[in-house]
Amino acid sequence: MTHFAWRDTERLKYLFPFWIDMAVPVFMIISGFVNTISFQKNHITTIDKAYTVNFLLGKLIRYSVPFLIIFLIEEIVFNPTAMSLCDIVKIGASFLSGGFGPGSYYYPIIIQFVFYFPVIFSIIRKYDFNGFMLCGFINLTYEVLKFSYGMNEGCYRLLVFRYTLLIAYGTYLAMGNYKRHKMLTIICMGVGIVYIILFKYIGFTPPITNFWTGTSLWACLFIIPISAPIIVNKISNCFIEILGRASYDIFLVQMVYYTNAGNIYKLVNERWLQLLINIIICVSLGVLFHYIETPFTAIIYGMAYKIWNNASKKHSPNI
Repeated sequence: MTHFAWRDTERLKYLFPFWIDMAVPVFMIISGFVNTISFQKNHITTIDKAYTVNFLLGKLIRYSVPFLIIFLIEEIVFNPTAMSLCDIVKIGASFLSGGFGPGSYYYPIIIQFVFYFPVIFSIIRKYDFNGFMLCGFINLTYEVLKFSYGMNEGCYRLLVFRYTLLIAYGTYLAMGNYKRHKMLTIICMGVGIVYIILFKYIGFTPPITNFWTGTSLWACLFIIPISAPIIVNKISNCFIEILGRASYDIFLVQMVYYTNAGNIYKLVNERWLQLLINIIICVSLGVLFHYIETPFTAIIYGMAYKIWNNASKKHSPNI
């Protein structure tokens, strides 16, 4: 929905800063939540266990293989090149920066997340609420340093550290602490609402958090207390579960769709019908892509796992 051709006035009119713009922040909270559950199921309690190759390999392949398929489709079908050495370097740089299309920063963000999450998990697990507050301080420190040293927006959008507080909150939720500190969550929500109104509706220029204002540290404080009961209280619905499992694939498909085929919706004049067409196409193809790539990704993981284990056995000392 957010990547549809909305005018700025429409985004404000339909209150997008309070719900549609919160999509990726909620993604990051959920990522912290489900990865904490994954750590708990796999009995990962220390940093060294979190950074084992076998554990990291599955996550890296799970995110990289579908993205590589989509990236190659974009390069081969929609962006053919002469394949000179210069082109190959550019393609490699494009891959590492997330490829093309709206939301292309998400792949590098989620790969960084794989390596960054164990640190956040360890902090929350050891220090509980104080650890959550520490993560908020780390997030704020990052914003101050980014502003002080003049980091450009292109670099800022590709780094996971701007989501530190959100990831930490998802981790904190998964450890069963969301009902605590109700007054603090109400204050956070109030701060977020005031921030969004000031810098999205009134037009003030925010200090420090001058990039990605709508999903910055202060704006995201609005969604934190709202997301908690929605994420923690499980919903048993087959359709929603399918969309949840396929959400990453749906995201990848919409990148291709809006970059190369997004004019399909212009065949009709009614804007809400155009939006509906976009949603149906992206969701349907995304779910289909999920069922196609998942077995293939599993095969790639199995091969990589076998190669790594064989290599480890060859280099391990005989006892």
